[in-house]
Amino acid sequence: MPNLKVALVEAISKATHVYSRTYLPRAGVATLGAVLKNLGYSCEIFIHLLSAEEETQLEKYDVVGIGSLSSTIDEAYLLADRLRSKKITVVMGGPHVTFMPEEALAHCDFAVLGEGERSLPELLSAIENKRSLESVKGIVFKRPDGSIHYTGPSDFVDYKSLPSPDFTLSQHVTFENIPPIITTSRGCPHDCSFCSVTSVFGRKYRFKDKEQVISELQAVKHRSVCFGDDNFCANSVRTKKLLRAMIEADAVPLRWSGQMCVEAASDKELLGLMKETRCRIVYVGIESVDPETLKKYGKAHQVDAIKRCVDNLHEHGIGIHGMFVVDSCDKPEAARNIVDYAIKTDIDTIQIFSVTPFPGTRSFTENKKNIIHQQWRKYDGMHVIVKPEKCSAYDMQMAIVDQMNRFYSIRRVLTAYRKNRGWRLKYRLGGHILMQRWVKENKIYIESLRSGFQAKDTEILGEHAAVYAPLGGATK
Repeated sequence: MPNLKVALVEAISKATHVYSRTYLPRAGVATLGAVLKNLGYSCEIFIHLLSAEEETQLEKYDVVGIGSLSSTIDEAYLLADRLRSKKITVVMGGPHVTFMPEEALAHCDFAVLGEGERSLPELLSAIENKRSLESVKGIVFKRPDGSIHYTGPSDFVDYKSLPSPDFTLSQHVTFENIPPIITTSRGCPHDCSFCSVTSVFGRKYRFKDKEQVISELQAVKHRSVCFGDDNFCANSVRTKKLLRAMIEADAVPLRWSGQMCVEAASDKELLGLMKETRCRIVYVGIESVDPETLKKYGKAHQVDAIKRCVDNLHEHGIGIHGMFVVDSCDKPEAARNIVDYAIKTDIDTIQIFSVTPFPGTRSFTENKKNIIHQQWRKYDGMHVIVKPEKCSAYDMQMAIVDQMNRFYSIRRVLTAYRKNRGWRLKYRLGGHILMQRWVKENKIYIESLRSGFQAKDTEILGEHAAVYAPLGGATK
């Protein structure tokens, strides 16, 4: 029986972002916790914003693992630094650490790359039994001489063999309030230039058995459930089998949402099953209404397919949240064209992101020379990070802000009601409030874009001023 006491933490930011109004923790930490629990480890997970008391509580563990996205890596590094100062062994993982391991090793003892369900238990066993770390695939660490050693890639895990996420390993979660997030697959067959999913999980889909999904649904079927798959409907045959199984097993939730691609909405049988299982809204990666931009992003759909997607979903009483990205080669008018299109086709809710060069993506490589800065907490899609080719970063940022405010104007909130989609009023009001909060929180950032991040910005940028470069300059 292992003797190490282990805590797993999901780094969380206080900043306003597109998901601020909905608390749905990622399933990764809870899945790792379940794996370690099954192996006999004493393990606790922390998937909420940590209190000062909880940070102190972490000092009683032998090993603390911290997972993070790029936008929350600053919080992860701060926590890791505090714990290491108390002689706690810190392991870090997640998509950002996977592609920036040398940066991470300035704050932690070990970096786990890619999927951790195999590498982390092997690492913990090697630490406890004082075995060589060389045999643990998928990790990076510093040798005693200061050199950085990578042990080589680990194989993708057998997804079907993994236990369900155990959110009850958190002090804040009981069986009565399990977060209603269910992930049924890993990987994505698409290869969008701005997405790191395929770099981390591969392009081959791996699925849970439908019996495991049904079991997870039974615990939260009285709730509004979100399927956390990166593309829930990419394999329509499999999705339809799962939806039928939900009906047969009486595991249909109060309502549900999930991500899907444009092409999937052409399958009327699939949409019929989605309606029968009470799908309220789907999040669709439309990305652009410009054919050339869609081609650059590597999207499979054409512009004329977007309206058919919207119409087909609405015919089945299903809402659509359109996810758009303004590219660095676009003019500010691109944001207006998106909102014009969204209003014309009656898309229920939208988000407009600026292309964000996350480490590990083609976008990171393609835009490297024009990245404005590496203040990672701004890498959330809502901040302009790449200098546009045809306008200033400030002009692009304001175009996105102005058009999001236009879409979520009070007038459009008050006229949002549609038969069978009365929830639109609440959702659009939420969008309006979120945009007001975001602009208020980011006045300094917007002003810095306007002034071009000159030397005088050092004071207002505070601790992060050193990582800013002049607009158009390299980041290092």
